[in-house]
Amino acid sequence: MDHIQLHVVIFSENPSYMELFSRARKEDNVTLEFVSAGVNESPDIAVWEDVLIITDHLASLDPYLNDTRAGIQMVFIGDAGEVADRFGTELPNRLVELWPSGDPDVILLHRFETLVERTIRIYNSWLYHTWLMATIDTMQDLVWYKDKDGLHWLVNNKFENTVHKTRAMIHGMGHNYIWDVPPEDGGKSEFRCLESEREVMEKKTTCVSDEHVLTDKGLRHFLTYKSPLYGRDGDVMGTVGIGHDVTDLNNIGIEMKMLLENLPFSIAVVEDDWSPVEINSRFEREFGIHKDQASLSEFDYAAWKAETFSPVNERTYDEELHVYLQEAEVNTGNTREVFEIMEQEILDYFGNISGYYCLFRNVTIEREYESMILKFANTDSLTELYNRRYFFEYMQNHRHEPMTVLFMDMDNFKSVNDTYGHAAGDAVLKKTAEFIRTIYPEALAARLGGDEFAACIVGNTDLESVTERAGKLRTMIEEENAPLNLNVSISTGISMKDGRSGDIDAFINESDERMYKEKQKKKTS
Repeated sequence: MDHIQLHVVIFSENPSYMELFSRARKEDNVTLEFVSAGVNESPDIAVWEDVLIITDHLASLDPYLNDTRAGIQMVFIGDAGEVADRFGTELPNRLVELWPSGDPDVILLHRFETLVERTIRIYNSWLYHTWLMATIDTMQDLVWYKDKDGLHWLVNNKFENTVHKTRAMIHGMGHNYIWDVPPEDGGKSEFRCLESEREVMEKKTTCVSDEHVLTDKGLRHFLTYKSPLYGRDGDVMGTVGIGHDVTDLNNIGIEMKMLLENLPFSIAVVEDDWSPVEINSRFEREFGIHKDQASLSEFDYAAWKAETFSPVNERTYDEELHVYLQEAEVNTGNTREVFEIMEQEILDYFGNISGYYCLFRNVTIEREYESMILKFANTDSLTELYNRRYFFEYMQNHRHEPMTVLFMDMDNFKSVNDTYGHAAGDAVLKKTAEFIRTIYPEALAARLGGDEFAACIVGNTDLESVTERAGKLRTMIEEENAPLNLNVSISTGISMKDGRSGDIDAFINESDERMYKEKQKKKTS
C-alpha cells in the first residue's frame, strides 16, 4: 500500500491541541507531520499535497481560502455563529468541519481521528481510481462496467474511440444509444446483450460469448468475457466486460496469434470440419502437439481428442451461447487429470459456423478439492467408512427398493479404552471397519458413532448368507482381539424389506431392536 503523509497545521495559542492530536490512532502506512503556528503566522504549505489546517482563530484561514488543491481541508474549533457571521450562507469549500470549543479532549481526539480516517479513505479512493483508469486505458480491448439494468457506468479509451462518444455521453446510457442501433432493430440487439449479462449475474461466474455489433467499420465480431460485480452487501450489482474484436481473426493474423498466446487456456482453432488451423503454446506444452505448419497439417483434432480423453459427463450444447461443454479425463499418465473442454462456435456474418475455438482448462485441482470436501462431509475420519448422516440419507434414497440392513454394536469395547487407552481403542475400531468391508464388499458400510456400525445392501439378498457372514465377522473380531483378554466381540441385528414399504424409520428400529436383543442374549448366557 502507498505511504500517506498528512501535514497537520495547528493555528492556536492553546498548546494542548498539539499534544492531544499527536496521540491519534492511525494506520501503519500513515504519517502525521504536525506544524504549530501562531494565529498571525502564515507558513508556506504549497509544497505539501495533503494538508489539514486546524484553528480556533478564524482569521488564520484567510491566506488559504483560495487554495483550490483537493488535498486541503480546514477545521474551525469555535462557535458556529462566528463562522456564519464571517462567511454568510456560502462557506468556503475547504472548510470541512466545525468543532465546538467546549468539547472534552476525548471528543476532540475522536473527531480528529475520524477526520484523518476519512481523509485516508478519500486518498485511497483517488489512488484506486487512478490505478483502475490507467489499467483499463492501457488495454487494447474494449472494457466497460454496467449496472444491473445494463446501463453503462464507466468505459475505457478504446471503447470511447470505437463508439465515437465520450465517457460523459456514455455514462447512464444503454446499448442501442451507445452503438447507434437503428430503430428498425426493434431493441433486439439490446435484448441479446442484456440476456448475456443476466446469465452472468444469475450464474455468478465469468461467461464467454460471441457478440456482433454494427460499427462505423461495419458489422464487427467480438469475443466477450463478462464477470459479475458485487456490492458491499454481497449481492450482484452489475457486470464488467472485456470485448476483443475477432472479426478478422478467422484468417489467423498476428492479432489472432497474440490473443491465443495470452489467454490462460490451452486453445486450438479448427475449421468447421474440425481440421486444425492454429494452436497456442500452452496447448503445445500441455499436450505435446507441435504447432509448426507441417506437424499441424497432420494433426487430426477429432481423433486426438477421442484417443486422449475419456468423458466424465455428457457433452452438452448451449444453443444461446453456441458452445459445446464437457469434462473429460486424460487417458495417459500416472496421475488423474481432468479438463473442462469448451468448443465455441465461430459464426460468420450470416450466422453460419466457420470454425471453433476449442479451449481446454485443467480443473484437476478443483475437482480433487470438491472430492475432498465431499469425503470429509460424508465419511468418518478414523475408519474412513461413511458417517451416520450419509448412511441414513443413502437408505432414504433407496427406500422403495429391496434392502438388507445390519446394525452392529461392539461388545466390551469400553474395556479396551479403559485398560489399554484410546489409541488401542482406535486401532480396534479401524480393524473392525476393515473386517466389515471385507465380509460385506457389496454393502455401503458406515460408522454411526462410538462403537456402533451399520451396513446396507440394496437389492435382493440371501438372508442365510448374510447371517452366516455376520457369524464370520464376529469370529474374526474375537480372534483379532483375543490377545487383549477382554472378550471383545460384536452384536448384529439384521432386517430385510422387499421395497413395498418406504418407512425407513420403522425398518431402522427393527434392525436396532434385533441387535439389542442379541446383545442382551449374550449378557444372560
